[in-house]
Amino acid sequence: MGLIVVLLFAWMLVIAFLAFVACTFEDLESDIGSQSNPNSQVQLAAQVGQVHRFFNKAISGEPLSNALYCATAGTITWMLLQKLEPFVPDAPWKAAVLAIPVGVLGAAMVHLIFSTTAHCGRTVAQKRFEQPLYLDVLYGHLLPIATHGYMTTFCITTIAYIQSNLGTLSGNPALNHPFALPMLGFIWGITVGSIGSSTGDVHYGTEREFQDRPFGEGKRVIYHGKITRYAECGIRTQRDIAGFCAKFGGPVTGMTFGLIILFENWRNMVGMVLAGFLPDLPAFTPTGDMTAVISIVAGLLIIAALALGNLTFVRWVRKRCGPFVGE
Repeated sequence: MGLIVVLLFAWMLVIAFLAFVACTFEDLESDIGSQSNPNSQVQLAAQVGQVHRFFNKAISGEPLSNALYCATAGTITWMLLQKLEPFVPDAPWKAAVLAIPVGVLGAAMVHLIFSTTAHCGRTVAQKRFEQPLYLDVLYGHLLPIATHGYMTTFCITTIAYIQSNLGTLSGNPALNHPFALPMLGFIWGITVGSIGSSTGDVHYGTEREFQDRPFGEGKRVIYHGKITRYAECGIRTQRDIAGFCAKFGGPVTGMTFGLIILFENWRNMVGMVLAGFLPDLPAFTPTGDMTAVISIVAGLLIIAALALGNLTFVRWVRKRCGPFVGE
C-alpha cells in the first residue's frame, strides 16, 4: 500500500474525529439555546401558564442555521487564505492555523447577533402571556451558546479545509476536492445540523425538560408546553439541560455523525484501493466503474450489519428492561 493511501486513511480518521466533536457540540448548543424541536414546547409554555427561564432563540431549523454559520466561517477563512498563503508558499497549512480561527470567530459574532435578537423578539412577543424577559438569562446563555457554536463551526471549517486540500496534504494534488471551501462548509453545516436535529432530539425531551413524564411515552398533545421548570437548586435554565445532555445525548449524537463520515469515507477508500484507482489514479472508465460497484456493495454490507445489530440490541433491551409504556 502506497504512502498516499496511508495518508488518505489517516486524514479520513481525522475527519471522522472532527465530525464526532462537531456534532457533539452542535447538539449541546441547540440544548442551551432551545434551537431544535423542543423549542416549540418552550414557545408554548407561556401560553399555557408555564412562565419559565429558558433561553428561546430558534430562528430556523438547525440545518439552515448551521449552514449559515459554517458558510460564513468558510468564506472568511477562504478570503484570508488567499491573502496569507503567498507568504508561506512552502507550507500553506500555516496560513490555515490563523485563517480558520479568525473565520470561525466572525461566524460566532453572527451567531451571537441572531441569538440575541431571536430570544428578545420571541420573549417580548409573549408579553400578553406574562412571560418576562430575564436579562440574567440572556447574558448567562450567550457565552455558552457562542463557545459551543464556535467548536462546531471550527471543526466543520477544519473538515472543509482538509477536504479541499486533501490531495495536497496527502502528496497528490489531483485528489483535492473540486468544491471550494465555503461550499464545503455550507454542505457540512446542513449535514451537522440535520444529524443534530434528528438524533439529538431523541435524547433531549423526556429525559430532562419533560422528566415528569414516563420515558418512552412521547409527548402527547395534552402535555404540550408543560415543561419541567424546576431544577435541583432553583429554577431550571437551558444550561442545566445542556449539562445533563453532555453525559449521553451529545456524545451519542456526535457518534452518529462521526460513524456516518467514517463508514462513508471508508467504503469509498476501499472501493478505490481494490479497483486499482489508488494510488496511481488511472483515467480510464472501467477502473472508475469498478470503484463505484465495490463502494456500493461495501455500503450495502455496512447497512445490513448495522440493521442486524440494531435489531438484536433492541430485542435484548426490550427483554431486559421492558415492557415499555403502551405495550
